[in-house]
Amino acid sequence: MDIGRMYQIMRIARKYYELHMGQSEIAKEEGISKSTVSRMLQKAEELGYVKVTVEYPLESVDEIERQMKELFHLKDVFVTPNVVDNDAITLKDICRALADNLDRYIKDRTVVGVSWGKTMNCLAESIHKINAKDIRVVQLNGGVSKHTNPTGATRIVDALSGSGDGVGYMFPVPAIVDSKEISDVLKKDSQVRKVLSLAMESQVTIFSVGALSLDSILCEVGYFKEEEYQLLEKEKAVGDIASRFFNIDGQIVDEHLNERVVGLDLEDLKKKQFNIAVAAGLHKVDAILGALRGGYMNVLYTDEKTARELLKRCYME
Repeated sequence: MDIGRMYQIMRIARKYYELHMGQSEIAKEEGISKSTVSRMLQKAEELGYVKVTVEYPLESVDEIERQMKELFHLKDVFVTPNVVDNDAITLKDICRALADNLDRYIKDRTVVGVSWGKTMNCLAESIHKINAKDIRVVQLNGGVSKHTNPTGATRIVDALSGSGDGVGYMFPVPAIVDSKEISDVLKKDSQVRKVLSLAMESQVTIFSVGALSLDSILCEVGYFKEEEYQLLEKEKAVGDIASRFFNIDGQIVDEHLNERVVGLDLEDLKKKQFNIAVAAGLHKVDAILGALRGGYMNVLYTDEKTARELLKRCYME
């Protein structure tokens, strides 16, 4: 692209978005057609000169929030309305709601434990400055990929620790190793032991609830072979938190697999002041229900459709 055309695209974008001129008015000033102005505005977005975001106030759906709190004995619930029938937009709204409310849970010098995955990567994009200072952010489980595909495990640690003028601590090992013996040896390593000890100290945890699926990030980064996934299906696993799998009643399945995980036990998770789950989508209803029944969360951020389905499932039983 020649520099003259580039400057024209930039000029048209500023006239339209910053000076609020109409496309016909811009076309007349530039000596071009209105359709050319429209194409140049689209090109400005493609080149990254213009980034359009839609931000609106997020309010929880009060009646559903109240029912969820009472039924599942939760400390806090936030239910975002499904403004648009799109999973990606819904997840962004939920993550933005939590990011805006972090000051409810995180105070000065709080130790925060976090999981990793697609939902947590979305949350990392919404994190902004919080009031708390000197926080420490620690991974709840190992995050090193077994494939070339990155897990993105550092994103939420970096984003959250930066928001609270804090320090981040990573598990420098895979989430799931080949045997209990390897897991036991890794836990004796001084660095791993330090991180695991800090995870035990955390007063607040933030995690997503993963649904059992071949599309999950655990499968994508090489932690499971197809036969191992099929075994989890056979044992009626519905989901996981920080790589630990449970059934619809919240009970750990496949103890052999559970012993191979390097990270915080779910029983230890229950002891925290705030266990904040971020989970959305009808495909995750079983997983969320299992996590609720297991008592692994006391705070839930979800969407209206998912919450309604959770309530329907429970009232039908």
